[in-house]
Amino acid sequence: MTDENLIEELREYLKDHYTPVNDSVEVGSASFDKEELQNDSNDSERMKCCVSPFVGLYHVYSSDRAAVNIKKALFRNISDDASEYIKKNRKPGGFAYALDQKRKEKGLTPSELYKRANVDRRQYSRLMGPEGRHPSKNTVISFALALRLNRGEFDEFLKTAGYSLTNTSSRDVCIMFCIEKGHYDIDKANAVLFAVGIEPLSRDSNS
Repeated sequence: MTDENLIEELREYLKDHYTPVNDSVEVGSASFDKEELQNDSNDSERMKCCVSPFVGLYHVYSSDRAAVNIKKALFRNISDDASEYIKKNRKPGGFAYALDQKRKEKGLTPSELYKRANVDRRQYSRLMGPEGRHPSKNTVISFALALRLNRGEFDEFLKTAGYSLTNTSSRDVCIMFCIEKGHYDIDKANAVLFAVGIEPLSRDSNS
C-alpha cells in the first residue's frame, strides 16, 4: 500500500511540474479544435483530420474512397523512403548497445536486469538479438528505473531509443518524481502511478 504522505507529495510535485497540453491544433494561421475535426459529421464532403500528439495534423482525407487510397499510397512511399534512409544513416549502437553498457556498468547479469525491470526474457532477447526490435517508451522507462539512473543519465538513455520525458505528460512527471525521490523499484513506481489514477508500467510484449 502506498504511503499517503508520498501521494500527497506527488500531488504537489505534479502541481509544480505538470503542464497540460492545449487541446487545439494549429495549421498555418488557422486553429482547429481536435474534437471538431474528428467528430463533425454534418457535411459528408467536409475534409476531416487525424491528429497525432507528435506531429500535429498528419492526414487529411475526404469521403471519396479513391482520394483516401491515393493518400495511403503516398504515405506508404514516404514510409519506404524513410526506412531506406534509416538503414543508410543509422549509426551502430543505439538502444541495445546503451542498455548492455549500462547493465555492465551496474554489475548486473541480463536476468537480474530484465527481472528487475519486469520485462519478459523473450522480449529482452528480441531487443538485444540480431532482430534489434525497437522498444516502446514504456519498456525503456522500465529498464532505466531498473538501472537506477539519475535524471541526467535517464534522459540520455531515453534518447538512445528516441524518447524523452516531458512536463506535458502527467505520467512522465510522475516518473520524474520517482527518479528525484529515488523510488526506482518498479512495483513502487507502479503503486505511485496507480494511486493517482495513471496506468502503471506493465510488460509490453510488442516491444
